[in-house]
Amino acid sequence: MNTPSLDDVRLFVAIVQSGSLTKAAELTGVPISRLSRRLSELENALGTQLVNRGKKGVSLNELGELFFAHAQTMLTHADIAINSIQHSLDKPAGRLKVSVPVDISHCLVMPKLDEYLRQYPDVSLEISLTQQKINMIQDGIDVAIRAGNVDNDHVVAKVLTLMTCGIFATQDYLNQYGTPQTPHDLYQHRIIAQTLTLPWQFSKDQQNIKVSPSVYVGCNDFVLVEDMINKGLGLGLLVEHKDRRYQHLVRVLDDWQLPSSQLSVIYYKNRGSIPTVRSFVQWLCEYFQ
Repeated sequence: MNTPSLDDVRLFVAIVQSGSLTKAAELTGVPISRLSRRLSELENALGTQLVNRGKKGVSLNELGELFFAHAQTMLTHADIAINSIQHSLDKPAGRLKVSVPVDISHCLVMPKLDEYLRQYPDVSLEISLTQQKINMIQDGIDVAIRAGNVDNDHVVAKVLTLMTCGIFATQDYLNQYGTPQTPHDLYQHRIIAQTLTLPWQFSKDQQNIKVSPSVYVGCNDFVLVEDMINKGLGLGLLVEHKDRRYQHLVRVLDDWQLPSSQLSVIYYKNRGSIPTVRSFVQWLCEYFQ
């Protein structure tokens, strides 16, 4: 068996993570024909086929899965070895592209982000605010912050905090429309909702109730939901955090539990040793402790 090229291994990982030769070519800048040839050379060097090529992209076979797992580890160690002799290992510098949901950014990240920039003045940030699902490689994202479970074997997901939820309203609104006593009472109220959270699932003792009330004001941003609730336009679900309490609002149905959600910072396994990525992930973890 010939010794495979480290560059070919790196291109192989990029092809697998991208899902197709076309996307890999766009992200790496290497022509499709050359990517295909380098992949074939790698397979020839190893003496076996690693991927299945089809119209919808590439998929790993059994040996490809095994090789891909070890290849990521090998590239990580290679990057560490290279970075160990570079000054940037001790001093993060350069551009870092971060993806954050709009509402989480405004509520939890942006208020303290200046602390990171002061701590690492040689790092510049490009922040993408979106509620949509992203492809980190295709979108060029170094680090992403996301709520909910992370289902991707190729990334590291570090849990930053556990976010709990509650139903809130102003006292003036409750004086006018009454206070709901059970989740079913929400059908009689003006609902302000981050629509991605619907339906709402409540639990109490052995009871589980799912409700989908009509929405009076709906959007995909908790900041707007909070603003509408503060103005007394209705009641709605808000996310609580140690740095995000609603002392000016009244929590209702507080004897019922709503599902909690993990907030995680995500990055690809072979990117964790990059100084800018490492420094930002570490800062986030310390900030949310």
